[in-house]
Amino acid sequence: MSSPSAAHESVLGAITRSLDRVLDTIPVPINTLGCRTAPTENITTDSIKAIPDLSVMISTKGGMFERPVWLMECAFSQSDCDVMCKLDAYVRDIPDLLVVGKILITQAERYASPGSNGSVAQQLRSSDIMMREEWLHNHSVDDFHRVVVDRHTWFSLSSVEIHVWTRQAGGSPIELDRLDGDEYAVGTLYPTVNLDDINRIFLRGFELIKEDVLWKLVTTNVDQSLLDRMEAWLPPPCALDSTLLTNALTLGAWATAYKRYFSWRSELKSTPYNTTPREYSLRRKTAKRLGHRD
Repeated sequence: MSSPSAAHESVLGAITRSLDRVLDTIPVPINTLGCRTAPTENITTDSIKAIPDLSVMISTKGGMFERPVWLMECAFSQSDCDVMCKLDAYVRDIPDLLVVGKILITQAERYASPGSNGSVAQQLRSSDIMMREEWLHNHSVDDFHRVVVDRHTWFSLSSVEIHVWTRQAGGSPIELDRLDGDEYAVGTLYPTVNLDDINRIFLRGFELIKEDVLWKLVTTNVDQSLLDRMEAWLPPPCALDSTLLTNALTLGAWATAYKRYFSWRSELKSTPYNTTPREYSLRRKTAKRLGHRD
C-alpha cells in the first residue's frame, strides 16, 4: 500500500496543529484526564477496522483507557464514497462520538503519468532529472491549482471542501444525512476561502469536549478547584486560520506534483525504450519466475 500523498496530508496536518493548540489549553492534569490528537490511531468496531486520518482521543485512569471523540478523514487518496462509508461506520458503532468530518479534495482531472513512449518521455529520456528548485523555476506559488511542467499536467485541483457534523442537541447521535442546522457545517479552501461556518462548528465541538470532560471529572470526585478551572475554560472562537490552511494546501499540491514527476522520471530512466514501466515490471517478474535474466 502506498503512503498518502502530500496533498492528502497537508490540510490534515494544519487542522491537527490547530486542534493541538486548543486542546493543550484544557486546564486538567494529564494524569487525571488527557485529550490529544492522534494521526494514526487504530479504530476497531463491530463493522470496521481502520486508521482515521485524524483522531481526537480522551484518556482516563492515567492513560490506561482511551476513546475517540472526534474523527476526520480526507477524500483524496481515497474516494468520497469510501470516506462516507467509514464515517457511517464510526457513527453507527461509536454512538458517543462528538464530532466527525471529512476534507474533500477534488481534482480537476484524474492524474495519469505521461507513459514511456510519448513525445514528453522521448524528450526527457535525454535529460537529467531536475531537482525541485529547477523544476519549479518558471512557476509562481499561485500556479498550485494546475501544475504543468514539460507539457504534462502533474497536478490539477477543482475544489477543496471541509464538512463537519456534531452530536445533536440533547445528546442524540450524529446524523450524517443532515446537511443543515447547527450540527452540520461546510467550508471551502479552494477556489474560494470561507471557513466561518467551520470555525463555528469547531467551537461547538470544543464545547462538547468541555461538557464531556466536566462530566468525567465530576464522576471521579476531583477537587472543586479543578472543576472550577474547567468550567471557566473558554475555547477560542476561531480555531482555524485560513492562511495556515491555504499555505498547507499550496505546499501539499506542489509537493505532490513534484513527487509524481520525480517518481515517474526515475522509473522511466530504468525502463527500456518502447516499454512502459508496468510492462517492464511484468517482464522482469516473468523472467525471474522462468529463471531467465533481463
